[in-house]
Amino acid sequence: MPAAIGASMILLVVLIWAFMPTAQNNDFETKVKSDLANLAARLEGHIATRLTIGEQLRHSLAVGQFTSRQDFLNHTTYIHRLFTDFQAINWIDSMGVIRWVSPLKGNEQVQNLDVRNHSFVGPTFRQAEKLKRMQITPPFALTQGGIGFVAYVPVVRLDRITSFVNIVFRSDPLVRTALQNGLLERYQLVIMDNKRLVFSSEDGLTADETLYHEHIRVGNREWTINLMPTPATIAAHSSLIDELVLTILILLSIAIAWLVHLAMVRQLKVMVSDKLLRTFIENSPSAIVIKDAKFRYLHANSKWHEWFNAQGVDVKGLSSTDVFPPGYAAEVDRQQRQIMTHRHMVEQEYLSPRVDGKKVPTFVQMFPIMDDQGEVIAVGGTLTDISSNKRTEEALRQALMKAEEASQAKSKFLATMSHELRTPLNAIIGFSDILMGQYFGPVGNVKYIEYAKDINHSGRHLLALINEVLDISAIELGKRELQPEPLRLQNLLADCVKAIRYRAESQGIMVALITAPELPEIIADKTAMQQVFLNLLTNAVKFSRTGDKITVTARCRNDGIVVTIADTGEGIRKDQLPLVTEPFVKGHSSSDITHEGVGLGLSIVKSFVAAHHGTLQIDSSYGVGTTVTVTLPKTKSLMVA
Repeated sequence: MPAAIGASMILLVVLIWAFMPTAQNNDFETKVKSDLANLAARLEGHIATRLTIGEQLRHSLAVGQFTSRQDFLNHTTYIHRLFTDFQAINWIDSMGVIRWVSPLKGNEQVQNLDVRNHSFVGPTFRQAEKLKRMQITPPFALTQGGIGFVAYVPVVRLDRITSFVNIVFRSDPLVRTALQNGLLERYQLVIMDNKRLVFSSEDGLTADETLYHEHIRVGNREWTINLMPTPATIAAHSSLIDELVLTILILLSIAIAWLVHLAMVRQLKVMVSDKLLRTFIENSPSAIVIKDAKFRYLHANSKWHEWFNAQGVDVKGLSSTDVFPPGYAAEVDRQQRQIMTHRHMVEQEYLSPRVDGKKVPTFVQMFPIMDDQGEVIAVGGTLTDISSNKRTEEALRQALMKAEEASQAKSKFLATMSHELRTPLNAIIGFSDILMGQYFGPVGNVKYIEYAKDINHSGRHLLALINEVLDISAIELGKRELQPEPLRLQNLLADCVKAIRYRAESQGIMVALITAPELPEIIADKTAMQQVFLNLLTNAVKFSRTGDKITVTARCRNDGIVVTIADTGEGIRKDQLPLVTEPFVKGHSSSDITHEGVGLGLSIVKSFVAAHHGTLQIDSSYGVGTTVTVTLPKTKSLMVA
């Protein structure tokens, strides 16, 4: 058998040598075709990744993620930082006119350009409009310089085009970022779209001068990649010892015949090894290892050697204890034994000690490799560097701490300033009370009494605002401690309605209180609850008109007591409704409607209700009225507000 194999191989070598190019030339051609195929795959994937950005922008616009020009520009600015081969990312309205340009600098000439009627790109734009999918123009000379092409991505909502995303690519940087290192040192490269030039590695180089060709799809276009080895590359692969090679090959054929005989005996083992080796991806950005059932290394990819074995020591047959420090090796061994016990993937984070002395956070996934009978024959593992993730988490944590510190500083400042303002205000209110009461004798002119009343009213109003600021500052600082006590809610509501009834009736507003009989007692802070319902009732009166009605109802449900304050007043606009419980946000922002207050009332209500483990819900229709629902538990421990 070995003799037959040897004779066959010798005959085959001679025939190939006689009728085919030399092996060296054949290897060279194979190498060129392999480089061309790799380049085509890399470039096609490279461009597809960037075209996906257009689809992502289209989706964001279609679902309303970008509500303004600034949102669009902020997002595209971030994209420009990631991908430098974009000339511009633009937004085109439904009429075909470029409205938003990112970046504007260097692209000013396309602002307000009508692309639908443009002589060159117009047909592609109209085709995208007709098909309702992305279309790409042939390459052309960009106004900004160089060769490029444009992708038009229609934004479709409810089967109707509402706008377009327009991405302008610069061919030269786009192609160069996809090339392998040193490729242009070995080859001359020309890329054509039909008869139009997309890219040329040298001025004056044409596709007719190249020897090898490959086609790729770029959206709706087809590009032809033309590759030709440089004279230096061809010379480097030339040889004058071809005949010597033939002699050596004949001798090798005899040796190979014997090795083939031995290989046939070991075929089954080779098949198993081949199945294991196919599991690995050598060029993975993660370190990949495979070990046998006794946890000894069978294979490790180049990334693993780069991190943990820069000296290139042969680790086959070694265990983790032979490679890593004892503590780390013990953790790895524990994870491996867990895989053998449970027979499924085990994930864990480690601080992996690399050869450069650094301990790098890694995410380790180990998994069992089984044969056809379901027996574990090996253990595979991937180690992924998560340093950037950890840095991001730490940056977010630091940012959160700084934000909290800023909030605390703001609250302390407001509290301090509010206390400083109360002292002169109390004096102003006191002296105005004396003038209004004429405690030291008649003032003389009645106008002084009117002015004193105005001073007194303004002072009390300002003092109330300062008290609200103090309340919200105490709440934000966590210093507003609640004093729980048994409380009958119907009595408290009656007192609150009575407090605002005079003001309401003086404005021609009707106030009604409806409570269910025998409402159970709740455990709550009386002062806080009074402030909650007085704030809500005051708001209802403030935003109601003559002839409107305010209805306060209280009823018992399984989950607690529900208090509803409904009015038929002005209501709140839909876009303002989600913000009205934020500090310093007022229910009306229009210039023709002004009310007293700085927008802290509902924020205080929200904090006090949450501290009582309750819920606050606000429903409103502009021009129809507002309904505020407060749900309080029957019994519950209180938090600090």
